[in-house]
Amino acid sequence: MNKLNIIASGLLLAAGASAATLEEAAELFTAQKWEAAAVAYQDIVKKTPANAFALFRLARAQAAKGDESAALATMQAWIGAGGGNYQAAMTVPELQTLRGDPRFAALVDPLRPCAAPEYHQFDFWLGDWNVETPAAAGVVSHNRISSINGGCALHEQYTTPSGYEGSSLNFYDSARKVWHQTWIDNQGGPLYIEGGFDGKSMVLATTADPKQVNRVTWTPLDDGRVRQHWESSSDGGATWSTAFDGYYSRR
Repeated sequence: MNKLNIIASGLLLAAGASAATLEEAAELFTAQKWEAAAVAYQDIVKKTPANAFALFRLARAQAAKGDESAALATMQAWIGAGGGNYQAAMTVPELQTLRGDPRFAALVDPLRPCAAPEYHQFDFWLGDWNVETPAAAGVVSHNRISSINGGCALHEQYTTPSGYEGSSLNFYDSARKVWHQTWIDNQGGPLYIEGGFDGKSMVLATTADPKQVNRVTWTPLDDGRVRQHWESSSDGGATWSTAFDGYYSRR
């Protein structure tokens, strides 16, 4: 009988009474001796309940040996210990059988990157839109706003009948707690604006020059449209003039 079989047999017979080391538990896990690995990691977790690594290994071993309810309970403890990681939960093979379980989704979905409400404050802008301005009634431009990078950013693609076009990348910077847009058009004109959600509107403005300011406000309207109002100021915001006033209607 080799070393792993001796360890596994001893653990199973003792039902956790004999202490397994992390090294022994890891060897059992790597050898896919799921029953013995679960006993070993359970023993470790009893002694160190906040050991996130051991908790995740325990959940994986429990799932691999078919004990799904125990695996889900252990995953909840793993998340509570601060070890919850969406990518890990969604990629390790031992948890594959759990991924169709609504209980698994309830545990894991909140771990999804960019799942916090702040990342979705601008979602009202998502869609495929016709854009018209009161100044040029009947001239319809097209703007498609898509969610990209796993819901962590919005991509804008704007085209007009005249051939003018541009695109932007919009995202919530969680470190600085601001929304940011980088815009570039086919004339080479960039725009960098930042800000945040104000009431029910997204308000982003330039910050490089305190005197020359561009401010863009997007507001969802009660009829399902979205208004985009671009204003400019040359006196630091004392007075404003409208540069663009567009109304979005879903195509």
